Amino acid sequence: MKTIMRLFVSLALLAGVLAGCATAPAPTNSTTSSSTVPATGKSTPEKVDSDAGKWPRTYVDALGREIVLKKKPEKVALLFFRNFEHMFLLNEFPVAATDLNVLAEWESLAPYKDKEIGDIGSMTSPNLEKLLEIDLDLIIMVSGRYESYGDKLEKIAPVITVGSNENNWQGALRGYGKIFGKEQKAEDEITRIEALIADSKEQLKKFSNKTFGVIMLGDKQFWGFTTQFVFNKESGLALNPPSKYVDMSTKGEQISMEGLAAMNPDYMFVADIGGSSQNLQGYLKKLESDSAWNSLHAIKSGHMYALDSSIAAGGPLGIELGVKTIMKNMSTE
Repeated sequence: MKTIMRLFVSLALLAGVLAGCATAPAPTNSTTSSSTVPATGKSTPEKVDSDAGKWPRTYVDALGREIVLKKKPEKVALLFFRNFEHMFLLNEFPVAATDLNVLAEWESLAPYKDKEIGDIGSMTSPNLEKLLEIDLDLIIMVSGRYESYGDKLEKIAPVITVGSNENNWQGALRGYGKIFGKEQKAEDEITRIEALIADSKEQLKKFSNKTFGVIMLGDKQFWGFTTQFVFNKESGLALNPPSKYVDMSTKGEQISMEGLAAMNPDYMFVADIGGSSQNLQGYLKKLESDSAWNSLHAIKSGHMYALDSSIAAGGPLGIELGVKTIMKNMSTE
């Protein structure tokens, strides 16, 4: 779990901001499991795509490099764990990938955890020898790592770099649509998820006088997240953060218990920053005896709920699951 937490924090630092389950904890009656919510809704059927089958095609990647794809990539290695969701949503699956532990840890990826994907280690230090054993069509990696080992990957197969797309899951999904010739499928999924968000936003308007916090927990750590699908007024659920919340222009920041008490949201959604529902249960169990924690409005009123840790990655499946989990919990209020 420490490895995944370091990945979240390091990626956030690369973006210039601070960092930023399967079964929800049950230390109090107020905690609701995200696992009772379907990980994803029915994806839209694939329509005939006018762009599909048009090969070769040139793809301009995150570093401005032009990569010619002679045919649709079939054997792909993915070296960026945040983008599993984008590939899966397009019914595309890598033959090898880094950081496979998130497949077991994120409920958003539960439907795909049994896919046969070769383990090539971590994004920070992928196993290049294993990659050499595969006759790859394409390697996809995050642009921030290209300087470290991108030239070595180029000797194995064509390489496309992608950005972190912290708050632009639509743009990332469209990018993968272009890579795999599934532009229409990408647009259909974007339309479906945006419609879910818009409909949910309308239903949540009755809570416009309440405040909400998204708190990622670690070992004696609290992180206030500015999760866009939760707080954004235009493209998200438009829920209100507390007046003393973390800087909304960032992804989030680490806070103290005193800082959390000063925020004191009416409703609080919690997740483990390391991606483990088991760890989250342990953190919450320890907090049961903390007087400052128990004095929070959300705890006293039974308005604390669990979210899957995949929300921190900002991918379409994590967002879909997050919205459905929030709606399930708020529908009982």
